[in-house]
Amino acid sequence: MSVSLYYIAKRDTHLSKQEKSICNTIIDTYISKYSLGEMYEPFCAYDNSSPTEENVIFEGATKLPIDEGEEHFVEVLDYWAECLQEIVILLKGAEWYIHIDDTDITEQFDFPR
Repeated sequence: MSVSLYYIAKRDTHLSKQEKSICNTIIDTYISKYSLGEMYEPFCAYDNSSPTEENVIFEGATKLPIDEGEEHFVEVLDYWAECLQEIVILLKGAEWYIHIDDTDITEQFDFPR
């Protein structure tokens, strides 16, 4: 059994080339600095050339470890949530849906005004 962090951002304007580049840089930086043991799956952003829903500009999922104890799970979740928070701040004007499996955690993130 696995648990995953899911994230979807929607907005009327498409993701710009600059935003996409910065998103990739943020993700690559966090992946390269990951130090919390064996990586189950890295932070994953789906190819948005064929989004799953209308107006989706960013979406993905990251599998979280549940077999190494609650403390490790929380550390890994916090790490990838920091990565996601940087992307949330970058993608101004987006409406976000963030959840761990069926639990909505969108309100745990800070959104730019």
